[in-house]
Amino acid sequence: MILGNTYVYACPDCQFRVSKRSVRSGTRMDATYYSDLRIDAPGYPKIPLLTKCEQCECIFWLDETTKVEGAIVSEPLRFYNDLDHIQEVQDEKKNLAFGDQLEVHPAKELDLEGIKDALFMNVQRDCEEEHYLRNLLLWTYHEQLQNGAILREELNEDLDYLENIDALLNLLADKNYDKDDDNNPHFFRTELHRYAGRFKQCMKILRFRYALKFWHPNVKKMKQQCRERNRDAFVLN
Repeated sequence: MILGNTYVYACPDCQFRVSKRSVRSGTRMDATYYSDLRIDAPGYPKIPLLTKCEQCECIFWLDETTKVEGAIVSEPLRFYNDLDHIQEVQDEKKNLAFGDQLEVHPAKELDLEGIKDALFMNVQRDCEEEHYLRNLLLWTYHEQLQNGAILREELNEDLDYLENIDALLNLLADKNYDKDDDNNPHFFRTELHRYAGRFKQCMKILRFRYALKFWHPNVKKMKQQCRERNRDAFVLN
């Protein structure tokens, strides 16, 4: 991957500064694609789009609205194999972008409760940002399930998880897709019903939307998951 400059962002409430590294290009070679739209790409770093202020706990977006003019590091682009080998060279005390801080730490990703707080506080400014946050919440749940931090039995009874699935379904319905093309969310909509344990609804959509594609490996996988009453995301072919 090719990394770019590190930029500074200020909390809109207290002006506490955090940093975020930019990426000019990355690779999804050897990436793993999941049926919940997650992508696990070792060659492409996870960079948060929003964060929680360590000082006042305000949740804010890391975009042009909170960006402080000037980069922390102005250096030629270099190639890196992974983020552990990045060497930051900077004069923190002389950088005006730091404000009153002597150092600026990288912005942290929101954890599960942080994402819930962001949705509760309505930090999303449009439907696309809400869609991003709700996908992020779904993925965080599924990552914890995959890592063994939570059990499927617990997740099945988690009202926040189920309400988030319904909210995602409502967002997809608002898009009013009519054609069954590559940009259509019918496959994901079907998966959402399966995660919620609505296997009959899942099969109904498959029969209606994928009647001519039942041979497709991913559709066959989903059908098998429904027969086994499995609610977990699976790796796509």
